[in-house]
Amino acid sequence: MSKIAEFFQAFQYPFMQYALIAGVVIGIVCSIIGVFVLLRGMVFLGQAIAHSSFAGAALAILLDVQPTMIIMAFSIISAVTIGYVNQKRLMKDEVIIGVVFSFFVALAALLIGLKREYTSDIKSVLFGNLLTVDREDFILLIIFSALVIMLIFLIKKELYFITFDSELAKISGIPVNFLSYLFLILVSITIAVSLKAIGAILVFAMIVTPAAAAYQWTHRLNRMILLSAIFGVTSAVVGLFMSYMLDLASAASIAITITVIFLISFIFSPKRRSLKKSITECPFCKDHFDDTGHCQNPECKFGDIPHIHDHDRVGIHIEHLPEKEPTVHEHEMEEET
Repeated sequence: MSKIAEFFQAFQYPFMQYALIAGVVIGIVCSIIGVFVLLRGMVFLGQAIAHSSFAGAALAILLDVQPTMIIMAFSIISAVTIGYVNQKRLMKDEVIIGVVFSFFVALAALLIGLKREYTSDIKSVLFGNLLTVDREDFILLIIFSALVIMLIFLIKKELYFITFDSELAKISGIPVNFLSYLFLILVSITIAVSLKAIGAILVFAMIVTPAAAAYQWTHRLNRMILLSAIFGVTSAVVGLFMSYMLDLASAASIAITITVIFLISFIFSPKRRSLKKSITECPFCKDHFDDTGHCQNPECKFGDIPHIHDHDRVGIHIEHLPEKEPTVHEHEMEEET
């Protein structure tokens, strides 16, 4: 029997079924929440939360108890602490992130040192292993992932608004502080339920990298969320397959796979090409500008008025406006998100 046939034959066993479904679910939930982590510039904050969760896992190993809820508690405590200090502007963001990060990593090392013997659980927490996801872990993953995804889509528009103009969001009556804390908690929950499968070191790769790959292809939020989820699921399935075929660590295989997807996306990114050709090519229409740098595609929204595209904006100069238009230096219209 070939190795590929053995791989598919292995799905008759529950542990392989759990591994595949858990990988797909983690690929979806991490990728979706990763879009907002990336857009809100929370990459380093999220990394601190991920490593803070390691301390919770170390405590669970020391006490020999089910780790998920303890990991979640540690993650939420670190996230809320960082969020509170950032909100009150008690110190610079990078300072509190560094302090919290260092403290929880040191606490994790201390708790592991109290364990008299080295166990495979410690390695699993650090590097993860999809094949060790049992029925209890699987049920918790499904429940909390469904909760996270549901809440993210309920507050998606508000999060997007807060991301790009928090002051205007406050004026509009959106509870910015509450939603910011809620988002931090959702990030913490996502990390906690993914930790056993992916590991403290690699879990954030599944949050940031699919979103970063999706960002190379589009400016639109919904399309970015969809692409990120597709990339996350693809990396989980391909990574599990490669780990079985080559006898490699599953979490590492998944992380490497999504990194390859990111590199391909970066190389062939239409956004990157549009930056290179911004002088001669319209990023939206893929049509050539004239000598003045204006798009000549008559099918553009502003095809009857000479205009310049700048990523997600359309710029129109005063001299090209109809005579009765108000005198403004530049009119900008946001691309529909």
